[in-house]
Order: sequence, then C-alpha cells, then structure tokens
Amino acid sequence: MREKVLLAGDSNTSKTMSLVSLALLNTDRQVYIFDPDDGTRKLMVEFGIETELVPNLHIIEVKSDWKEFIRNYEEVKEKATEDDWVCFDMLGRFWDLAQLFYSREVFGKDPIDHILTLKKQAQAVNFGGFDGLQDWSLIKRLHNEKVLDDAVIYSKFNVMATTSVSAYLPVEKVPTTGIASIYAQEFRIKPEGEKHNIYRFDTQAVMYRKPTGTYHFRLVRDRGRNIDVKQEFDITNSSFWKVYTEYRGIPL
Repeated sequence: MREKVLLAGDSNTSKTMSLVSLALLNTDRQVYIFDPDDGTRKLMVEFGIETELVPNLHIIEVKSDWKEFIRNYEEVKEKATEDDWVCFDMLGRFWDLAQLFYSREVFGKDPIDHILTLKKQAQAVNFGGFDGLQDWSLIKRLHNEKVLDDAVIYSKFNVMATTSVSAYLPVEKVPTTGIASIYAQEFRIKPEGEKHNIYRFDTQAVMYRKPTGTYHFRLVRDRGRNIDVKQEFDITNSSFWKVYTEYRGIPL
C-alpha cells in the first residue's frame, strides 16, 4: 500500500531529518529529496552523515527555475519504482515557486514588483496582486497538476513531504470543521503552502520540540487507521518513520 505522508512543524523539529532517515532505514529503496532550502546537505554535515555512505539518497536542489524543477521531477518520476520514496521538503517553497514562475511568464516581473506596479497605477490589488478567477486558477494548476497531484495521486511511488507552519492571527477566522480545524484547535497552527495540501496526504503529523530538548509528534490524520490526536510519540534519537512504522506494525 502506497504511503503518502505530510510532516508539519516549526523549524528545528526534525522534519528534514525524518526524510533523510528514510534512506538510512530503507537501504534497498531509492529516496529522492527535492530541496528548495539547501538544508538537507547541511543537516547531513551537522549530523556527520557522509553522502557517499548513503548511495540510495538523491538530493535534488530546487532553484528559482520552475522549468528546471519540472524537468528534474519528470526524470525522477521515470526512475522511481513503487518501493521508492519521492520527498518534497518545505512545500510552501514550491507554492511560492509556482507563483514566481507564473508572474514572470505572464507579467514579466516578480510578484512583489507586479504588486508595486499596480499600486503605483492606483489599481485595486486583490488576491495578493493576482486575479481571483484567472491567475490563481492557473497558478494552482501549475502547482497541483504538474507536481503535487501528479506525485501524490497519480504516481506509483511513496511520497513524504514537510511543511512549515504559521500561527493564526487574531483577525483570522479559525476553522471549526474538517482537518484544518484539528490543526487549528489542537495546535493553533496552519500548514503553509497551497491550502489543499492537507487534503492530499493520508498520514499527517505535527512535529514539535519541547523546551527540554526532546522531539515528538502527534498524528492529525491517518486515513483507514484509528488515531488518538492526543497521543504523543517521542522521536528523540530516532525519526518519524521509524517510530510510526513500529507503532503501526508496518515493515520497513
């Protein structure tokens, strides 16, 4: 059964390390990590993990070139088997990248420059400077159809992704229904990135670090499996996937 996992949490909560751990735990499987933050290699250096000792780990740097990213994704998609893992670190960055590409292609400038131009022209700026009916629908299609939906829904490999989170502002309406309400009511957070990401992944967990220095997660969703959202799992000196598979009795 394919696994589709989303790890949400603030910085320094072991999200990226959990991606690297997939390769360390599953040496017979290929693990591909799309890294837009240039953080995976730095983390490996920090923990003394030598790249040449993990030949099944492939780190693909994601720069500001959307077309290059899509080419790299298509190459990985061709190679990855049903046993392999394709990972996206920091989903919010990919959402930003789709907006950047669209703005440059359509308006010939970055989103912030586009907004400033509209301001100078004293035009109404709605939806962050993009038109709600045309621009955003196309940006979503770039992001969803080309990458996220393709990877999570239509591809054969396993998928794990991470995303940063932000707190709700006092003026924001806090969701009271659905999975968004669990993030909001239990953790007072919202995962960053395209808003439908939280509906794509079967298994979702919030990662956090306690003041004592220990690392933990709680499950927010686990489709087809019972969860207790209050149950806390300690992953100090371990990883999400190792603890989760032991809990579920899933063979590595």
